[in-house]
Amino acid sequence: MKAFLLTVALALLALPAFSLPPTSTEETLKPLPKLTLTDLNGKSVKPESLNGKVYVLDFWATWCGPCIMEIPSFNRLQAKYADRGLKVIGVTLASGEAKEVQPFLTRYKMKYNVVMGDDEQAGELNIMGFPTTYVVTKDWKIYKRYMGAGAKKAEQIEADIQQLLANP
Repeated sequence: MKAFLLTVALALLALPAFSLPPTSTEETLKPLPKLTLTDLNGKSVKPESLNGKVYVLDFWATWCGPCIMEIPSFNRLQAKYADRGLKVIGVTLASGEAKEVQPFLTRYKMKYNVVMGDDEQAGELNIMGFPTTYVVTKDWKIYKRYMGAGAKKAEQIEADIQQLLANP
């Protein structure tokens, strides 16, 4: 019985490591909940300052292997679409303090903004595992949500970005 419960627990913990199909509510886009964010210096990031661009918000943790593996694709998306109105933001959760996160930016050559999220908001944001990535419209509405990591995720997110940037 103990082995069975351990197997079930491990399977549930591993679920986010596999990419699940994106969820989309294209007919009625829901607003993203107001986020509590701080930069790595502890300064508050005002959510209203984030309007006007298409965003990829990647909720990640420093201890999450699949999250680390996605960094190069987010770097590439940021470089490719920044001048057209895209902003990639890594929102760190469950990773300790900013001083513990800072070395990851250098080690993994993160070329997009990274901020500290509020761990208490994970439930409100429907984050059940890492990574969880949101593609957000210019008016701060959820276009799609991706759970986990996978080979097709970056391609799907890029298609979302192209779609949103083509429709002003």
